[in-house]
Amino acid sequence: MRVTLGLVLTTLLFASLPAAAQDMQGPSWEMGWVTDVDPKYLVELEEDWDMTGSLVVFVSNDGPAELNLVLSYDYDEDDPFVFDGPDTLSVAGNTNDTFTISISGANAEEVRSFSPSTSIEFTVIGEEKVGESTLRTQEIQADVSVPRMYRLIPEAMPPADTLFAGSWVDFSIEVSNLGNTQDAITSGEATVRSCPHLSVTGLDQLENQVVAVTTESGENKAQFTLRLEASSSHQERTCEVSLSVQSEGDGTERSTTINVDVKAPKVEEETPSEDKEEDDPVLPDSSSLVWLAPVEMMMLISLVLLVVNRQINEA
Repeated sequence: MRVTLGLVLTTLLFASLPAAAQDMQGPSWEMGWVTDVDPKYLVELEEDWDMTGSLVVFVSNDGPAELNLVLSYDYDEDDPFVFDGPDTLSVAGNTNDTFTISISGANAEEVRSFSPSTSIEFTVIGEEKVGESTLRTQEIQADVSVPRMYRLIPEAMPPADTLFAGSWVDFSIEVSNLGNTQDAITSGEATVRSCPHLSVTGLDQLENQVVAVTTESGENKAQFTLRLEASSSHQERTCEVSLSVQSEGDGTERSTTINVDVKAPKVEEETPSEDKEEDDPVLPDSSSLVWLAPVEMMMLISLVLLVVNRQINEA
């Protein structure tokens, strides 16, 4: 009988241990996201690659006593994200509370080089503390990434050769992708101001050309050779030529402008000789007429009269 009573008491003792251990851990509490992080959270990016964002976390304390948490954050610090949140949080009994984690970025080039196709895992760790002891720990996680940014920037280089009316010259245009994802050129257009007889050819080669992200050192730029053609009737003047490209990613057009000098051919005009007067009569060339001096003319007339008189006397 004593053995049976001992077994019963031992069984009751062990059955009460889990409940006692649970009571030692204190009342339950919960930590979770207020911010929508499904499937991932996207920060905001400005034109200058300034990064901003915030994550809001709630803590629900279901117990009557105050809850004291020590908060820590785990993420890959090699990525261009900087997270800043509180280190501790106290939540009164039977209440809820929230805290905010702000997100900023590193330098502009590091932010731009982070691909929007990837993300980082961000973990918030909450430890319930009583003195120096940790009673319970909870973790919540979220994937954080950046939005796609499209920015195709054209830059035209003026022709190295002189452009004359009735001729053509080649020049080049470079298109840089200063966004953070691959893009393509939908179309290219040219606008010429004040020079209706000047045209740009070769723009069709820009259509649907894929442009990879340009690196910090300037690699992956797309280069094209275009042609400027001036008609023979083009006057000598400086022409403003604007070239624009349209991004397939966001549909935005961006342009570049160059000034081109068109030279007209010089026409040589004959100038009258200085030793001739404008009022001089136009005379036949002396080589085509027989010219007699006045004295010679008188002698000729006398000779003719002499011959005529001699013929009369002989008759």
